[in-house]
Amino acid sequence: MEQEPKPKSNNTLKIVLGLSIALNVALLLWAITLNSQNNEKAQQIVILSAAVDSSSKEVDTKAGELEQVKSDLERIKAESESLGLKNDSMDAQIKKLNKYIGKLKKNEKISKEERAQMEQLVKQLREQIIQKDEEIAQLRQQNDSLSTNLNTVTGEKQRLGDSLSNTSKELKMASVLKAENITVIGVKENGKEIVEKEYKHNKLDRIKITFILADNKAAKKNDKTFFVSLVTPSGNVFSDPNNGGGTTTLADGTNVTYTLTQTISFDNTNQLVSVTMLKGFNYTPGTYNINVYSEGYQIGTGKFIVK
Repeated sequence: MEQEPKPKSNNTLKIVLGLSIALNVALLLWAITLNSQNNEKAQQIVILSAAVDSSSKEVDTKAGELEQVKSDLERIKAESESLGLKNDSMDAQIKKLNKYIGKLKKNEKISKEERAQMEQLVKQLREQIIQKDEEIAQLRQQNDSLSTNLNTVTGEKQRLGDSLSNTSKELKMASVLKAENITVIGVKENGKEIVEKEYKHNKLDRIKITFILADNKAAKKNDKTFFVSLVTPSGNVFSDPNNGGGTTTLADGTNVTYTLTQTISFDNTNQLVSVTMLKGFNYTPGTYNINVYSEGYQIGTGKFIVK
């Protein structure tokens, strides 16, 4: 039998094997190239991400900076208004800041011109804030000084008022008259006057009370009314309208009942004041007290005995 030639088969295998190796090498090279490209893209992505993060941080920082300036402006505006100052221009400046802050937070594109204007505005506002803080500090110091002076003046005024009030009270008390040498004179039915230490009730019809006004240079020289109370042994004040009795109010608001009244023109000459009961009175035995009042104060007391 005739055999096929072997060299041809070996050549084919070699060709196939060579193509396979070439293909594998090509695939390997393609894989290496693809992996290299992927690594480059990954690096680019990392770089871009870092740039985005940096830009985002920059935006946040700038927005925070503008918000701080805005906060300082609002504080300056409030403090100025509390001191009575008006800063209408600050409203417009705060409005501009809000516009820039809004754009930054929305990631809107800001032109170079706008960015330059924004930076210039921030610079001016910072200088203005420092200046306004100094002005406010000076105004507060002036107000504190004025307040201290006002408190001092108020205190002095209060002390002066207290002093004047005390002086007025002292003058008022000094001007109170004093009734001295209060004397009770008995009047019989026939009109005869008698002066005794003790009066017999059956011989006494009416009484006349006299007293002398002590020297008082502080008292005003004018008409003065005197109220005389006759207090019976039972402790009651005899007050009969037919005899000229009634009630009067003292300086402390107390109402007192009086028996007799008399008005004279005071001239500070140790005047003698005399008041007489108009009608008779049933005098029971015992001690009778006399109280004299004028211008809201009790100015003298006396007494007499009936047996």
